[in-house]
Amino acid sequence: MIQEIIKSASLCGACSGSGKVNDWRSLAWLFFSPQGREFCEEKNFPSLSTFQRMKPYNVERFGVFVDFGRVSRSNDKDIALIGDTCGELKFDENNVVHKVILMHGAKAHITASNYVVLLIVNVGDCEVTIDKDETVVVL
Repeated sequence: MIQEIIKSASLCGACSGSGKVNDWRSLAWLFFSPQGREFCEEKNFPSLSTFQRMKPYNVERFGVFVDFGRVSRSNDKDIALIGDTCGELKFDENNVVHKVILMHGAKAHITASNYVVLLIVNVGDCEVTIDKDETVVVL
């Protein structure tokens, strides 16, 4: 399935570096990378059905939550909420830029404090609310 995703991405114009992906961990790394985020946002890639076919591989261990229902997480460096997923996300660790990707109708309520920096990629106008103190930076 991984090679099928990479082939499909290549047909949509993904860079040649995507061919180095050989497992779910490296695919997730690519997804959260600057080039991966930009490509997926621009192309609305992958489709919801492709994400749904990833579920049996437990991709949530790499921060990708697909049709997961309700999920509560704290201080993930990289997290993606996809499809029928509603995340309660809390961030208060300020040693990394926390990346949050929302796609295909996912929802998130984010609480952030303590000089946290958040990078939010909202593909398709997903519902997101952010409660933050004056020290938080949202990119």
